[in-house]
Amino acid sequence: MKRWHLALTATACLILSPPSGPAAWAADDGVEIQDVQIRMLEQGPVVLLIVGDRFVPIHVDPTVAVSIVHALSGGASPRPLSHDLMRLMLLEMGAKVTRAVIELKDKTYYADLTISLGNRTLVFDSRSSDAIALAVLFKAPIVVVKPTWESAGQPWTEPKRETS
Repeated sequence: MKRWHLALTATACLILSPPSGPAAWAADDGVEIQDVQIRMLEQGPVVLLIVGDRFVPIHVDPTVAVSIVHALSGGASPRPLSHDLMRLMLLEMGAKVTRAVIELKDKTYYADLTISLGNRTLVFDSRSSDAIALAVLFKAPIVVVKPTWESAGQPWTEPKRETS
């Protein structure tokens, strides 16, 4: 019961909080992500936002990691997770997530989550992990602003497999 209360409160805050206004970036100023993966490290789960041979790593909490894994795999948990609930509520109201824009500020990742509701476009300030989870659920583009891509992007190399 406590989880449902928390999920409903979080969803209400997302839906009822005032829009932060137009996003402060132009479409030309970002890199659209081609692939999203979750990896487990000693420090915990990390979302990898991948384009070509580069990626941006974002550490996330285990609950969000599970939600993203389910969204990526098309699988479902036995009970709806918070992001599943937010998706269902948005769909019921005729809304959908149309874009997530990720930016690194002062060593913290932020996101603008764009939602389309009828003829309105709303942009909400969001945790990057929540924006990624919802964008994956809605199959919406995820964009990393160019300065973040240039500063936090790392070269992608697949782990080498040992041969015996």
